[in-house]
Amino acid sequence: PISRLLAAAFGRFWGGADRSAAAFAGKYRAFWMMAGLVYPPCAESGQTPADFGYDYEDVTVSARAGGSFRGYFVPGTNGAAVIVVPALNSGRGSRLREATLLSHHGYAVFTFESRRCAGMGGLSLGYKEIDEVADSLDYLLARPEIDSRRIGVYGFSSGGATAVMATARLPELKAVAAEGGYGDFAEETLTPGQSRNLLDSYYEHAFLWSARQTYRQLTGLDVNLLSPRDVIGQIAPRRILLIYGSREVSLPGAQRQQAAAGSNAELWIVEGAGHGNYFEVAPQEYEARLIAFFDKALKERN
Repeated sequence: PISRLLAAAFGRFWGGADRSAAAFAGKYRAFWMMAGLVYPPCAESGQTPADFGYDYEDVTVSARAGGSFRGYFVPGTNGAAVIVVPALNSGRGSRLREATLLSHHGYAVFTFESRRCAGMGGLSLGYKEIDEVADSLDYLLARPEIDSRRIGVYGFSSGGATAVMATARLPELKAVAAEGGYGDFAEETLTPGQSRNLLDSYYEHAFLWSARQTYRQLTGLDVNLLSPRDVIGQIAPRRILLIYGSREVSLPGAQRQQAAAGSNAELWIVEGAGHGNYFEVAPQEYEARLIAFFDKALKERN
């Protein structure tokens, strides 16, 4: 076939040394990229709910994965509560602006820190972190002022992916709002593209193979488990709100999630927004949509 003739011709031109160098470079870069994702330093903002005008409790929760993690509990007035999942290596002060929007409308809010900030080892980029959502849920269920039938979850980026996967696993979570997360990590980031030439192809395939293997070595997991899209259909009939920017590279993954979820999922595409700046681009509509979503999903049950 013509493809084999071309491959042989290009192979003779470059020589085995160049191909080996390209493969080594791909594997080397993939290892350090994945290690940086799994073991980043803690990124704590230093902010507390008091910086936004809200009283809070400083909380430590025992982790089923071992150890413990810290959180902020902001009391509410309507009996419902929302868990705020940290993105990647964030601290418990991340997304407090969005969290306190919920507080302003009567919701109790529980934010917690990532595994990296808690000293609980490396990240899994969303899958193992479901355990901390379950721990946070147990904490809220033990509080008498919280209606156990009215607990939801919110997350951004990898925290959004965790929030979706956690809701699929935990039926006690009655609603999920997820922003900017991947729909399927491997499909969206570790799939071969259109290489410009065969030498690029050697590099690309070595990079992608090494990234998958490094993830397994560092986490003990198959990277294919990082797929909210594969489990989002299990959430129905509970409600789902997906928020993504029109300029966001993960938007196609959001559209596939919505299709997999069914009629209980709403996708709001924020025109002109990129990754994470939804509130800055459309502050009034952001607040209105987020609150209307949780008001409907977590409405008081008699």
